[in-house]
Amino acid sequence: MLALLLFFKMASSAFIFLSFFSSLTYSEFIEALTKIRLIPSFFVGSLVIMLHYIPILATANKKILEAQELRGKNVTTYWKKLKTHAFIMGKSLLNNMERSERLYESMKMRGFNGKITFSSRKIKFLDVVCLFLFIGIVIAFFYFINTELLFKEVLQLLTLLK
Repeated sequence: MLALLLFFKMASSAFIFLSFFSSLTYSEFIEALTKIRLIPSFFVGSLVIMLHYIPILATANKKILEAQELRGKNVTTYWKKLKTHAFIMGKSLLNNMERSERLYESMKMRGFNGKITFSSRKIKFLDVVCLFLFIGIVIAFFYFINTELLFKEVLQLLTLLK
């Protein structure tokens, strides 16, 4: 019961986090992470590079799979698909690791010292209103909704479905 309650709390906090940051652009998200200072700057730099390479890996994986299908490779079972994806992703990761090393060296030669800097922005009135509205909704959610009773009802429904 406690594990289920903990799971629902973690899921709701992840939902709140993602709904807040899904409204930001990529650069605003990175700037918010650096301004909050909960995460060290070198982790933020690693996150920037990781977020940069996810679409590159996905498109490379898709292109290789399409090329294999056009050449007649027929993947029938789940395990064969998993093995194919793992091989492609491993090869792509190795190639991109080498590319990232070259990228780091070129950034270092251009004066990058590991810190991400942004031009200063002024806080807008609408941003403050949205922040207080968001905090108010979160407080109202936890104050007015009896989460314990809700989780008990969900647990009862799950036991009835079994």
